[in-house]
Formats: sequence, C-alpha cells, structure tokens
Amino acid sequence: MSGNLWIKGAVLVVLGLIADIAGLIVKTYSAYRRPYEGYTEAKVVDIISVERDRNAESRYRNRQAAVFQYFAEGKLVKVVDSEDAYPCPYKLGQRVRLCYDSENPEKYKVLREEKMRYRSIALNVIGVILIMAGVLMFLAYAMRYI
Repeated sequence: MSGNLWIKGAVLVVLGLIADIAGLIVKTYSAYRRPYEGYTEAKVVDIISVERDRNAESRYRNRQAAVFQYFAEGKLVKVVDSEDAYPCPYKLGQRVRLCYDSENPEKYKVLREEKMRYRSIALNVIGVILIMAGVLMFLAYAMRYI
C-alpha cells in the first residue's frame, strides 16, 4: 500500500510537469502567431464616427471606430481602428492588447488571443495543483517510515 503512494505521487508530479509544459507551449504558440514583433496594451481614448467607403456592403453611411492610444518605441501613438463595425465593439477606457510593427508603429493588429491566454493559465494552474498533490503523496509515503 505504501509503495502505491510513491507511484501515485510520481505520476501526479509527471502529469503536473506535462501540464505546465503544455501551458508554456500554448503561450509560446500564441506569441508566435503575432504578425508584428512589438507588443503593448492600448487604451480606447475616443469613439468616433467615420464615413464608410462607397463600396461598403452596409446600409449605414457611417461606422463607429475606436481611437487607440499606446506607447510604441518610446513614442505616444494614436490610431483609428479600421474594423468596419457598427456599433463599436470597444468601450471608452477599455484596455486592448495589440502588436505593432517596430519600424512603423502605426501598423498594428488587435490581438484576440484571450482563449489561448486563459488556456495557458488554466494548464499552468492545473500543473501546479498536480505537482502539489504529488508532493503531498510523497510526504504521506515518507510519514509511514518515520
């Protein structure tokens, strides 16, 4: 029975390490998919009305666009979101993660990697819990021989 505790502890620690490595892989893959190397958090400082293109397939003449403000390469940058949406998908004061081109900070892409981020965090938390459970099993095993 006591040998069983040692084996269960070892299995839990190994599973925890696998979960932590998987979380790291998910985080790295998410960063690898970014089109630009710069990474920052922007703030929505205004929501403005922008006239649509004449060829746009919408019955509305205008669209609502967020104005993002962020620091890139030591400069304050303000850009108008190019997403064609009505109403604006962002709220005033909202923080948005984005990546930008280091050579031209006005070129950016809003990152929608929340699912990947939450998966990475969940895998890391599960990994830590499994490792702690494995250590407790090892301690229970050791307590039998004291």
